[in-house]
This record gives sequence, structure tokens and C-alpha cells, in this order.
Amino acid sequence: MQFQTFDEEYLRRLRTGDSQVEQHFASYFGELIHLKLRRRVRSPQLIEDIRQETIFRVLRTIRDKDGLEDARKLGAFVSGVCHYVTVELSRSEGRYEAPDRDFDERMDSTQSDPDSRLISDERSKQVRKILAKLDDRDRNLLRAVFLEELGSSEVCRRFQVEPDYLRVLVFRAKARFKQAYVKGAGAAG
Repeated sequence: MQFQTFDEEYLRRLRTGDSQVEQHFASYFGELIHLKLRRRVRSPQLIEDIRQETIFRVLRTIRDKDGLEDARKLGAFVSGVCHYVTVELSRSEGRYEAPDRDFDERMDSTQSDPDSRLISDERSKQVRKILAKLDDRDRNLLRAVFLEELGSSEVCRRFQVEPDYLRVLVFRAKARFKQAYVKGAGAAG
């Protein structure tokens, strides 16, 4: 695959709906998205859904008045949108295997070393203890997103917030969790 740089003319032609540039865009980034996802996503159908949704969202953003302004950032923008769409669709599909997991986490308990179960239990206790220190909203939000793995639409409905504000709430709750974790680790050490 030959990597390409993009200029303002390319972005302008995408914005105006030039079919030849759109075909090139879909083909070029479709291949990159496929390469990015082939080891992370098991289902070929889910890969295709992610590819189509990513291309759709990027084109919609580019055509928006306040959309992407710097053509040099097109590749990074597509990659970021792809990552977000992958997490979003995979969480709802339940078929995504995170690429940054350690191999030991995927091994069944009969193959793992004897200490791993103990360490895992200790981490679970520590997480529960930190969650108990958080206020109810943060605790319930983190449980819904990370432990129950609910989709964003369900979490928005449950907490009666808009999707954009949900990201803010999750960011803040994670920051408070991290702060409590660091504080607890400092007290223990």
C-alpha cells in the first residue's frame, strides 16, 4: 500500500462531492481501516460496518461548515473516528477483543500461574473499595460503562444526559477514580 498526503484541493473536492475523489477516499481509507481492524475484530461483517460508518462520519464532518480544516490531518482524523466507531459498535455487538490485553488475561484459569487468580482477586477488591469511596453518580456511571458494558445510548437514557455530555461525565468519573486510586496507593505504600 502506498501512503499518501492530502492537500487543500483534495479536501475541497471531497467537500463539494466530487465522485472521483470520493471513490478514491473510500477505497484508500477503506483499505487502511481493514488493515487496522483485521486482528482486533473477529467478524468480517463488523469490520465492514465499522468501515462504512467511519467513512460516512468523516465525509459528514468534512462537509460540515466547521468540519476538518487542515487536509494534512485527514489520515489522523479518519484513524481517530475509526477507533471511536470501533469501540462504539463493538461494545454494542460484544465481538471486540481489545488489542492491548495481555495474553494471560485471555488464558483460562487452568492454564494460568497460581498467583494470577490471587492478584486478580486483590485487584477486584481494590476496585470495589475505590468505587465505594466515589459518590453515587460516579460509581453507578463507571459500573454501567465498564462493568456492565452498556451501550452509550442505554447509559445516556439511564442517566438522562446527551451523548456529548456523557463523555464529559465519564471523563470526570474516571479522573476521580484515578485520584482515589493514587491516593489509596500512596497511603498503602
